[in-house]
Amino acid sequence: MKTPYVLIVDDNRITVKLLRRYLEKHGYEVGEAYDGTECLEAVAQRLPDAIILDVMMPQMDGYTTVRQLRQRAETAQIPVVIVTALNDVPNQVRAIEAGADDFLGKPVDERLLVAKIKLLTTLSRLRQACQQLFQYVQQSAAGGQLPPDIAELWHSVSSEVQLSSP
Repeated sequence: MKTPYVLIVDDNRITVKLLRRYLEKHGYEVGEAYDGTECLEAVAQRLPDAIILDVMMPQMDGYTTVRQLRQRAETAQIPVVIVTALNDVPNQVRAIEAGADDFLGKPVDERLLVAKIKLLTTLSRLRQACQQLFQYVQQSAAGGQLPPDIAELWHSVSSEVQLSSP
């Protein structure tokens, strides 16, 4: 299995350096961007397994950035953790409503950051595997290549659940 790649997006270079150290110590590969615009450019070059995103940045804030990530098919499913000093309930709700998967207040606790990134990258990889499996079974069903009992199960599942990206 490949090393998970995490993109850190924060205009404060000291924060980026600290978060990079936390993640690299736990075996993650890390990329950096210093505002929302750079984040969108970075994900166009290489899709990360997760993004750690500050809220207050020049050019484009974190809320706008996560909304734009969610609007693009290729980035819509990337887990995003909002990290900010604005650590109150209204800002946490705003982050989730903008499309973030989780929220961390500053100062960031290393153990909590690593635990959340581990969980989100694992869920992201499971989601990708489920989508690949769904596509394979869908193609096999269309070609009549499924055993009857599996075809029946597939028919009931596919009519109840739609596994598609937003």
